[in-house]
Order: sequence, then structure tokens, then C-alpha cells
Amino acid sequence: MNFKSTKKPEQETIEFFPEDYIKKASKILKLISEESKLRIMLLLAKDGPCSVTQMSETLNINQPTLSHHLSLLRHADLVASTRDGKNVFYDINEPLWREMGKQFFDYLQKGNDIHFLGKFVLKRLKK
Repeated sequence: MNFKSTKKPEQETIEFFPEDYIKKASKILKLISEESKLRIMLLLAKDGPCSVTQMSETLNINQPTLSHHLSLLRHADLVASTRDGKNVFYDINEPLWREMGKQFFDYLQKGNDIHFLGKFVLKRLKK
């Protein structure tokens, strides 16, 4: 009589992202999921530091609304501000974005430089 083992084969352990990373990434993604905030972030990432006036004109967002969005982004540490006289200039918090991206890629396939997610190919940015 030949009995088959009922023991399940060992499954590969999946390494999940740390809980603090999940919470931080979720907070960031929720915040920038609103179109105006995403446009602000993309403008700052592309053009660098901008004043509220410059952003208001470029993005066609009134200044009070823009200031509110910037306040939320600043509170979440996604943007940084510097004052030059009467003007306040905003820029992305590059160290935060680089660290979040680095952690993301480090947890995907043990840090390989190229990752395949469905039809998308993600490449690690080199500094």
C-alpha cells in the first residue's frame, strides 16, 4: 500500500514590506491621489523650487486653495518650504522621496535593478 503524504510542501516565505513603510506609503498615496496635489508635486519635481504665485499661475489654481494644498503636503513632509523676504518657495522633499523609492525597490525581488510588475517594467534610478 502506497500512501501519499498529507504534509504540504514547504512554501516560500514571502517578505512583506515593514508595517511602518506601508502606513507611510498609504498616507502619501492617499494625499497625492487628489489631482491638484499630484499636479503640484509633479511641477515641483520637474521645475524645482517655486513660489505660490508661480505655481498658481502655472497650474491655474487660486492662491488660497493652493496654499491649503501646500500646507497639507508640507505637514506630510512631502514638500519643504524656504522663505526669501516676503516670498515662500516650495520644493519636493527629495530625501524623503529617494528613501521611499529606495525602500520600495529594495523589497521588490531582493533589490534587483529591474522588476516586472504585470506589463510594467520598473528600473531602479541610479544616483
